[in-house]
This record gives sequence, C-alpha cells and structure tokens, in this order.
Amino acid sequence: MSADASSTVPSAREFTMLGIAYGLYALGLVMFWPAAVGLVIAYVKRSDVAETFLGSHYTWLIRTFWGWAIGFAAGIGTLMALVVPSAIELGQLAKSTQQIRLPWEMLGGAIVGGLAIAVVWCWVVYRLIRGTLRLADARPVP
Repeated sequence: MSADASSTVPSAREFTMLGIAYGLYALGLVMFWPAAVGLVIAYVKRSDVAETFLGSHYTWLIRTFWGWAIGFAAGIGTLMALVVPSAIELGQLAKSTQQIRLPWEMLGGAIVGGLAIAVVWCWVVYRLIRGTLRLADARPVP
C-alpha cells in the first residue's frame, strides 16, 4: 500500500500542538494576545504537517485570525468614525447650553459597531468549534 497524503498519520505531538493553538485562539476570545501567539504557532507548524490533514487546520486557524482581525477592526472603525465625532459634539454642546441631546448618529454608530463586533466574535466561536470537532474526528477542515 502506498503512503499518500490521506493515509499519513500525524504524531501525537502534532495533535497536541494543534490543540494548543486552538486553545490559544479560544483564550483570544477574551484576551486578544493569546490568539496572536496561536497565529505564530500556526504559521510555524503548518509546513511541518502540510502533507497531513492537520495542515488544513493550521490554514483554517490562520484564515480565522485574519478574518477576525479585519472584522474587529471594521467594527472598531465604525464605532470610532460615528461615535467619537458625535461624542465630541455632545461634549461641546453640554458645555455651552447645559443641555444634552443624544445624536442619532451616535446611537446608530454604537449599535452598528457593536453588532459587527458581536457577529465577528460569534463567527470565530463557530470556526473554533467546527475546527475542534473535525480535529477530534481526525478530519480536515474545508
């Protein structure tokens, strides 16, 4: 029987390293820096297991990180672009008239930015769960 990419069985150490990377990403849901450490592990280890199904998991984690970072930046950017100018205007208005009027742009920006961040967070949770379940079944991720 020939040993091709689908029949190559990775070592327990390789499974452990991938599990650590998934765990760091999960910690990254509450503190971002562990996910960055997991990204470094994914980039370093991906070539070591490229001929096995574990290579797809590292690629999955790398894509998850960059989608996460871009989505999070877009959510924060929306918040900053819509909320901060309105907050500055609100502060100036409060000093001059002693009245506070909440601008709709500020509320809308907070809702849109907050929803974007929540959607990205849920997407990352989904990808981590899906990847972990496929890893547990010794299957590649798409």
